[in-house]
Amino acid sequence: MTLTFLVLYFLLPLLAGYNKPLMATKVFGNVTFGYVLAFLEFLMGWVMAAIYVRKARTFDRLALEAQVPGGGA
Repeated sequence: MTLTFLVLYFLLPLLAGYNKPLMATKVFGNVTFGYVLAFLEFLMGWVMAAIYVRKARTFDRLALEAQVPGGGA
């Protein structure tokens, strides 16, 4: 997941700098490929945050189950 994020994160500025015709390609209406790629970065950030929250809930539950009753160390 991290590798996918990093590839997409660095792909946007690299393509914007080195392949402007591709970024200016209209996908639908006046929406270009560059805008779609930028939107996908935001979407991926939200999806990754949702996955993290789901996993964190599982880890929190496991941590609570592992605690010693009475709070002893």
